[in-house]
Amino acid sequence: MGNWNLRDEFLRAIDHWYLIFGFIVFGGLLGFGISSVYPAPYRASADLYVGINITRVNEMQYLIPLAKTEPLNLDDYKNWQLKQLADIFYSDIVLEDALTNLKKETPEWESLSLADFRKNLDIYWYDTGIWRLNYIASNRDMAEMAAYAWLDAGYRYVSDLLEISEQASDLDADLEINKDASSDLKIQKARLASFQESSQEWLNTLSSLESRSPLSEEMLTELESWILSYRRESAVWHIPMGDYPGQGAPASSYLTWLENARLQAAIAGDTIQLQLNELAEERERLLPDYHQNLDESLGLSANLVLQENSSTAEVSRVREPGVVTLAGAALGFLSWLIFTFLGIRGAHED
Repeated sequence: MGNWNLRDEFLRAIDHWYLIFGFIVFGGLLGFGISSVYPAPYRASADLYVGINITRVNEMQYLIPLAKTEPLNLDDYKNWQLKQLADIFYSDIVLEDALTNLKKETPEWESLSLADFRKNLDIYWYDTGIWRLNYIASNRDMAEMAAYAWLDAGYRYVSDLLEISEQASDLDADLEINKDASSDLKIQKARLASFQESSQEWLNTLSSLESRSPLSEEMLTELESWILSYRRESAVWHIPMGDYPGQGAPASSYLTWLENARLQAAIAGDTIQLQLNELAEERERLLPDYHQNLDESLGLSANLVLQENSSTAEVSRVREPGVVTLAGAALGFLSWLIFTFLGIRGAHED
């Protein structure tokens, strides 16, 4: 017993090669028999391309309120949009449409419920922009029919949602233009209010002077500095300089000019208010359609690019008989190893 060696025992076991061969053959035959008696179901796969237009991603702000977690960068935004897309393909409205179309084609689908139909489905992001839709069934033709029906129903629904989202994007652009225009008008309105307030002080000062006397050089310099702060060009109003008095003009001329400038500023203020009212009314008209389109788009943005639906379904077994046979042979070899190890161990103990 002192000369017992594990290596020698394994070499002795390998000499009985026919046992190894027998275990492998038996395992392979067992695997082949199982695959024949219980054949693996078929998996039909159809691809759908949905990408993201990177150049339009900056226009996605209008969708942020719809996200449970606000997208903070491109990856977050991409993942959120792809999750929305997957959820839509699993939605009842898509699956019911697909199952209804299948029942119209063949009565074999009549007994299948929506819940059972959903159990056989799978969708995952296969490659850059490519979604792979899978359907598993015991019948090859039924698996292929279901994959096509699911793809077609989902494609139609997503196409409709993207059209709605495009309308939401256009409305969002109109609302942004409205917002920018209102902001600019409000700035001009504030500028007019500031002019009216500061010009009132100058009006009081000029009224207190001798009407025929010219302005002192110091006062004239101060007045022109004040005027310069309101010389910026504006679409609605800027301080008028066409009838500004010349050098050495009496105080009455400056007073008349200032009163005319204040009158024009008041008219411009009324015009700005009318424009603001029109912009507010336009915004109120746009908002209901905008929010409705946001809700109806289900969170999909117009940044998504949906390629033409021209996929060809690929059908294969979930487990090929050859693979099952090889697996059985591998298990047979493993069984021989275990059997040999136990035999050697028993001999060693004896």
